[in-house]
Amino acid sequence: MAETIKQLKKDYAICFDTLEGKRVFDDIRRSYQTKSSYSKDPFETAFREGQRSVFLRMLNLSNLKEVDFNE
Repeated sequence: MAETIKQLKKDYAICFDTLEGKRVFDDIRRSYQTKSSYSKDPFETAFREGQRSVFLRMLNLSNLKEVDFNE
């Protein structure tokens, strides 16, 4: 399992360490990291939290930091 996570981190680094990859990641970050997931509709909130969860996993495995993005 640990080897699988190590390999995934390497794969994410390869994928997102390019200029193009950083732009794609930045687009995803803007969509899911900075917006509130709350909605009056609990199903919509759950859906948004699911999207945010995917972004957070990508962030965790990519080792990218806020300074890696341009605003």
